[in-house]
Amino acid sequence: IDNAIEMARLDTAQIDIRSEALDLEKMVREVVASMHTEIDDRQVAVACPDPLPVVSLDRRLVKLALKQLIDNSLKYSPSDTPVLIDLREADGRVTAAVTDHGTGIPAPEQSRLFERFYRSPSVQHQVPGSGLGLSIAHRIAQAHNGELTVASRPGETTFRLILPVHRKGDRKSVV
Repeated sequence: IDNAIEMARLDTAQIDIRSEALDLEKMVREVVASMHTEIDDRQVAVACPDPLPVVSLDRRLVKLALKQLIDNSLKYSPSDTPVLIDLREADGRVTAAVTDHGTGIPAPEQSRLFERFYRSPSVQHQVPGSGLGLSIAHRIAQAHNGELTVASRPGETTFRLILPVHRKGDRKSVV
């Protein structure tokens, strides 16, 4: 119920960002730990080969976006396959890439995934959902001057949450 209320609150024209300097790797590990019930006995690995710079984020909103991406990966991939969360920094941006090994998303549907209420016809009767989660995660990324992308092929889907690195003097954004 709390998640449904939070999703409804974020499904508005404006998202207010309350930024603070945060360690993205620590935040991702907190989200994974908080999802232990959903994860159950699934293998969920977090890889961060190099230390990440501090980023200016709204902790609550980015955690919600990350949880949505991880939850989708768990729901749309076989229970005997791993979910990998790869964290990297390049070109003044940090990326959290969440990869699963499900059936993949057909190319024509990939461009619609971030639309409100869109659900793939191939899964809408098999997996519960509202069609709001990815839309709101996308809006959270945009509110942080970042982006959310998808790359999918049969056997592998990766969602990338890309966020700018905090620089001294950056202004907080409101979308």
